[in-house]
Amino acid sequence: MLKNKQLTKGYKMNKANKLFNEIGNNTLNNEKTSIGIIEYYTNLNIENKLKVNSYSLYTILGVKNNAGIVSYLRGQDTLIKLQGIRKSFVDRVILPIADLKHLVEKTEDKTKVEKNKDKAEKKQLVESDKVANKSDEKVKNNAIRTTANNITYPTLFLCSQDKSNYKFKDNRVMINVMALSDEIVKSVFGFKKEKIQVENGSKFFIECNFSLLQKLSQKVLFNVKVTRGIEEEAEADNLEEATDNATSSEYSEDKANNMVKSIVAQINYLENNEGFDQILQIENHIRSLEEYNFKLEDLTDPIQKQNKTSINLIGSVAVPSGSCVELQGNTIELLQDSLYKKYKVKVA
Repeated sequence: MLKNKQLTKGYKMNKANKLFNEIGNNTLNNEKTSIGIIEYYTNLNIENKLKVNSYSLYTILGVKNNAGIVSYLRGQDTLIKLQGIRKSFVDRVILPIADLKHLVEKTEDKTKVEKNKDKAEKKQLVESDKVANKSDEKVKNNAIRTTANNITYPTLFLCSQDKSNYKFKDNRVMINVMALSDEIVKSVFGFKKEKIQVENGSKFFIECNFSLLQKLSQKVLFNVKVTRGIEEEAEADNLEEATDNATSSEYSEDKANNMVKSIVAQINYLENNEGFDQILQIENHIRSLEEYNFKLEDLTDPIQKQNKTSINLIGSVAVPSGSCVELQGNTIELLQDSLYKKYKVKVA
C-alpha cells in the first residue's frame, strides 16, 4: 500500500515538473517566434517594403535613411517620447502589414454601429463558455499587441545597422560586436572587446536570443538618461512591491528585524550618496509619529514627577525640554534658512 502511494506521489511530482517545463519551453518558443517576426520585418526593410501607404519607418521617424535612425532615437530625452514613436510604428506599419488592423489602439469615440454591436452582445443569452472564450480572445490579442511592441526596438536597431553586421541563424541573431562600442559590449554581453582576438578590421559575431537583442537594442537606441530612468523605474517598482508585500502581511518580530536591516541599508545608501534632504525627511517623519513619540513621553513622565525636570527624548538622546527649538524645513536648505533666521545668523 505504501509503495503504491509513493508511486502515485512520484507520478504527480513528475507531471508537475513536466507542466512547469512546458511553460518554460513555451516562453523560449515565443522568443524564437519573435526573432522570426523581426527577421521578416527586417527583410521587408531591405527590400524597401516596410511601409503601408504613406507610412514607413523613415517617414514616421522623419529621417532619410538608416544612418539617421540611431541619432534620432538617442535624441529623445524621455521614455514617453520613445513609446510614442513605437506606438506610431506599431499602429501604422507593424500591425497593418500583418493584417491585424483590428488591434490598432483607437483613441476616438465608438461609432454608432460599434455601440449597437456592443448592445446586441450584451443582450445575448449567457452561455457556459462565453465568458471564458471572450477572455481567451482578449488574452490572445493582448499577447499579439505586446509582441508587436516588444519587437519594435530590436527591428529599428537592426534596420539602423549595415546588413553585413548581423545575420539570422537558427532563430537567433548573430551580431558583429566589433561594430559596437566597448561600453555597450561590456554592458550587454559582459566582456571587453579587447578580450576578442581578431585582426584589426575583422568581425566577430555573437549569438543573441530575443531577450539579449531587446537589451542590446535599448542600449544602442536610448540615450543614457532614458536608460537610467528605465532602470530606476524598475528598481522603484520592485521596491514598492516589496514594501507593499511587507507592510500588508501580518506583523512578526523576525519580519520587523529584517525590515530594520533593509531600512538601515537604504539610509546608509542615502548617506553615502549625500542624499541629506531625504535623510532629513525620514528624521522629520519619525518625529511626527504619534504612537512612537507617545511611548517616548511615557518614559520621561517619571522624571518629570520625581525630579521636576522636563526631558525630551530624541532617539536615544535626552534633551532638556527648554532647550528644544522646533524648526521648519524638509530639505537641508530650508532647514538652514529656518535655523539662521531663528538665531539671526547673517549669510554672506
